[in-house]
Amino acid sequence: MALKNFMNFKGLSCIFFSLTLLFGRTPSACAQGTAFTYQGRLNNGASPANGTYDLRFAIYDSTNTPGVLLAGPITNAATAVSNGLFTVTLDFGPGVFTGNNRWLEIGVCTNGGGAFTTLTPRQPLTPSPYAIFAGGVNAAGINGTIPAGNIGSGTITSNMLATGAAAANLNALGQSAVPSGGMVLSSNYTDLNLLNVGYVKLGKVDLGDVWEQRASGAPPVTRYQHTAVWTGSEMIIWGGWSGSSYVNDGARYNPTANIWTAITTTGAPAGRMYHTTVWTGSEMIIWGGWSGGTSYFGDGARYNPAANAWTAVTATGAPAARNQHTAVWTGSEMIVWGGWSGGTSFFSDGARYNPTTNAWTAITATGAPAARNQHTAVWTGSEMIVWGGHNATSHYLNDGARYNPAANTWTAMTTTGAPVARYVHTAVWTGSDMIVWGGSANADYRGDGGRYNPAADSWTAVSAIGAPAARTYHTAVWTGNEMIIWGGYNGYYFNDGARYNPAADTWTAVATTGVPNGRYSHTAVWTGSEMIVWGGYGFFGYLNDGGRFNPAANIWTTVPATGAPTARAYHTTVWTGSEMIVWGGYNGTSFFNDGARYNPTANNWTTVTTTGAPTARALHTAVWTGSQMIVWGGFMALTT
Repeated sequence: MALKNFMNFKGLSCIFFSLTLLFGRTPSACAQGTAFTYQGRLNNGASPANGTYDLRFAIYDSTNTPGVLLAGPITNAATAVSNGLFTVTLDFGPGVFTGNNRWLEIGVCTNGGGAFTTLTPRQPLTPSPYAIFAGGVNAAGINGTIPAGNIGSGTITSNMLATGAAAANLNALGQSAVPSGGMVLSSNYTDLNLLNVGYVKLGKVDLGDVWEQRASGAPPVTRYQHTAVWTGSEMIIWGGWSGSSYVNDGARYNPTANIWTAITTTGAPAGRMYHTTVWTGSEMIIWGGWSGGTSYFGDGARYNPAANAWTAVTATGAPAARNQHTAVWTGSEMIVWGGWSGGTSFFSDGARYNPTTNAWTAITATGAPAARNQHTAVWTGSEMIVWGGHNATSHYLNDGARYNPAANTWTAMTTTGAPVARYVHTAVWTGSDMIVWGGSANADYRGDGGRYNPAADSWTAVSAIGAPAARTYHTAVWTGNEMIIWGGYNGYYFNDGARYNPAADTWTAVATTGVPNGRYSHTAVWTGSEMIVWGGYGFFGYLNDGGRFNPAANIWTTVPATGAPTARAYHTTVWTGSEMIVWGGYNGTSFFNDGARYNPTANNWTTVTTTGAPTARALHTAVWTGSQMIVWGGFMALTT
């Protein structure tokens, strides 16, 4: 366009006849910059100017002076003017031309001639044809991708999407639209995007290899040698040692809501460890224990998580203070028996506690076994069977008795045919018999055992033919029809074992072909068809290998080392129903916060992610809820 106003400058006049905005160097609007070309004509009096001039340009917000200087001034020195015509390129940078009115102020002087003379009035900058197009461009004229940061939050609403567009995008990704009333899965228990549009939580399905941080709410302070019980919906942590004190606090963890709820300390027992804890179905009962020196406890309390309240366990009729006692839950009562309170103070008494009446009933001493600790106690469904243990230095026992709480009577277990005295033995309940095997009496390692049938009050020697060599710290698992003994220690690290069939009273050697190296402190899980052994300590130090033993085929299958966790002990191992999860532990120098999942069907390891995982530790607790492994607590200053 032509500008028709004339300016005088020392006998010169300047007519500005054309202003063209050429933002950029290419025809593409998407690649335009901030520079533009300005063309004008300068007259010297009535004739066109020729020569070299200095020109100065600035942008203002108003035609009136002074106005607000928005950009510049910028100077084009030694600008050639020929026959009155000149062309300059101006670049005021970004953010100047925002759509509001703008005016160009021009100053001129002869080249190197000194001060500039400002020409008036300022010239309005009007749109060029491309600027007019840009201001009214529609969607059909836009090319390229709009950056996500240039799309305002909430500006694209459902009415802006074509019908079926969302479903088509889902189908293209191999997903499907959610029909009205349908269900969706989320790894976030409290997904506000779903809750805010009316979805209702129905539960949780694990979605792969993920850790979920269990820190919502107020978890208990760090500790170890605490107790942990599972209520059916929550894990309750209580007591233990924090590294500086015995604690009497704890918390309940709800994995569905992913929250901790602090347990009140009002009415709680004093801080302790080595206490016993039983879950009644509605309450957790704490009793006995130790807190250093000669501080043994003979008290306790019941914690009700629904009310978040403690009820003191009456001291009337309670057993004397002790630890290393046994406590079993019968379905209506907690039975405490035996134990130790330091020195030569071993106990042969106990009592039954009924939480409904808050009353103790003394266990009759008539016919009770001799005082002891580190004995075994199993509950048959109607009786508690106590056997073995020791009650003084080098004094080991091979007797016991059955206690019937309904009749409050002891029935002595015959010693005829009973195994020789021992402790640290294994004992499994088959449903009809208690099988005792192995163990130690000082340096006397045992390789024998016996089956006790309470209905007949008789012992049947476990056959020695084909039995494993004498040992302790072995593993014993019950498959449903056989007891499998494997590994262990007696000054030698074992990598053998045998299966004992009580119906036939026969041992079948566990295959040695493909068997893992000898070890103890290993883990062993029963899958329902195989025993999986992994890790531990042996002749070659800490181990990260293992094997699967199939008793039906009597074969070992090597657990691959590829992808397996590094060598360790003091780790935890849980069986999920399809996988064995190994996590944490210690290898003599380092603590771990990693692990892996072993799938025996695929015979491979899958690394457990460390994202969000707890800090490295050993001697922690790990429980399997049916859908999750919950890790809590532990220790980081182990001495071997």
